[in-house]
Amino acid sequence: MNKILVIDDEREIVTFTSRYLTAKGYEVRSSTDPRESLELFATFCPDLCVLDFNMPGLTGGQLLEKFKALDPVVEVIFLTGETETALAIEMMKAGAIDYLLKPINLHYLCASVERALEHRRLVRANQEYQVHLEELVSQKTAALTEALKTLADVHLGTLHALSMALDFRDQSTSGHSRRVALWTKGIAQIIGISGEALAQLEQGALLHDIGKLKIPDNVLLKPGPLDTGEWRMMRRHAEYGREFLDGIEFLRPASELVYAHHEKFDGSGYPRGLKTESIPVGARCFAIVDAVDAMIFKRPYNRPVSFEMAAAEIQRCAGTHFDPEIVRVALDFLSDQLQRVLQVPPTSLIA
Repeated sequence: MNKILVIDDEREIVTFTSRYLTAKGYEVRSSTDPRESLELFATFCPDLCVLDFNMPGLTGGQLLEKFKALDPVVEVIFLTGETETALAIEMMKAGAIDYLLKPINLHYLCASVERALEHRRLVRANQEYQVHLEELVSQKTAALTEALKTLADVHLGTLHALSMALDFRDQSTSGHSRRVALWTKGIAQIIGISGEALAQLEQGALLHDIGKLKIPDNVLLKPGPLDTGEWRMMRRHAEYGREFLDGIEFLRPASELVYAHHEKFDGSGYPRGLKTESIPVGARCFAIVDAVDAMIFKRPYNRPVSFEMAAAEIQRCAGTHFDPEIVRVALDFLSDQLQRVLQVPPTSLIA
């Protein structure tokens, strides 16, 4: 049952209107004193208020403002004299839904009340829908967040599995992929790479040698120098790596570094002979890290050298093999990292 509050300082109008609306099936409360209407409104919680516009103490316009502050969607119909219609229209702009001229026409009153209550029903239904929609969005967002976390865990597991496969395939370079990925990421952050591009760069550095899974053992694990045919086959691992990662959607962007990680700054690298800025910046960072790592850690084809010697070689090849703008940043970063990993005393590496 809808609740209607009737406020008018004329007792006859209050009695007449209240009886009529009660007979129509509404629950009605009324008052001839606008000053007690606020308390009555708070306890009764009406759906609709029928207010006289011009009352002593508090006007209908003042009550409208106070009622709307308590319940923004309460409906208000004004009862006005002919001389007050302009003001009543202004009150409709302020939130009232209708006004009726005195003396009250019952037919118009009934139609106005029904229209007001239907409007309130629609407003409240829309509010409930909005609340439901917000709850639904919140639930879906939580589910999506959980799904993305699960997907991220799957991606991380895939990366670790592929990295382990590389280590198992060539145990002489165990730990190499993880080291160069971490160091390449560190250098890239210093030069301003961030966000998704940084994550893709790290993935590419971690899996830079994934194409070697397609190289036969007699070539990959050969202890001596490779002949021309074997070297030609080995050089294809960058291309194989790109093809491999292109088949995994979330790793496809990382294939850019994998394909370019053997390019050289002067264009003498492979497989495409890229030069200078045409080489992806991640691959330019990686090339320095990879070269240092290959020199300072033991490999079947070389004996390890000190970082000082490795740094000197990197500097010698700046501008030919390596981007000279990145070399100094990279060597400073690697010096700091190796001091922590190997716990060697600080040393000045660059003149």
